[in-house]
Amino acid sequence: MIGELSTMAKYNLLCTHDHKFEGWFDSETAYLDQKKKKLLLCPMCDDPNVRRALMAPSIVKTKTKESPKKDKKNKVFFNSRQALKNLNNWVTKNCEDVGRNFAKEARKASKGERDDHIFGTATDNEVKKLHDEGIGAIPIPEVKDN
Repeated sequence: MIGELSTMAKYNLLCTHDHKFEGWFDSETAYLDQKKKKLLLCPMCDDPNVRRALMAPSIVKTKTKESPKKDKKNKVFFNSRQALKNLNNWVTKNCEDVGRNFAKEARKASKGERDDHIFGTATDNEVKKLHDEGIGAIPIPEVKDN
């Protein structure tokens, strides 16, 4: 059987403060689009000035188009759950909860009128309006222990 190349692009990224982190993208175009829209933020300091770091290319072959083995799926799921838990913990410890005033406070933060380390709740429509105004906001799902 002839192998196929994986289509996900993994980049080592750096912010202007030289914080190193990884990013996974569907393609280079997806990376460039997110960078242009300032959707890429350093997870350590929220710096939107992110660039790719030098890295050695890695090509992964898969034998078939079948889905990955079950244990690999579980590992990815576990790592994703843990990453979300870690992100939630960091946000609640390091950011101010502005509750239902999130959209209003995010606008103030984008103008430099307040600290930008905030979290809270916003409707889908409010988040869409923030994005239309060029203000980044993402929902972070709460992960409960089972």
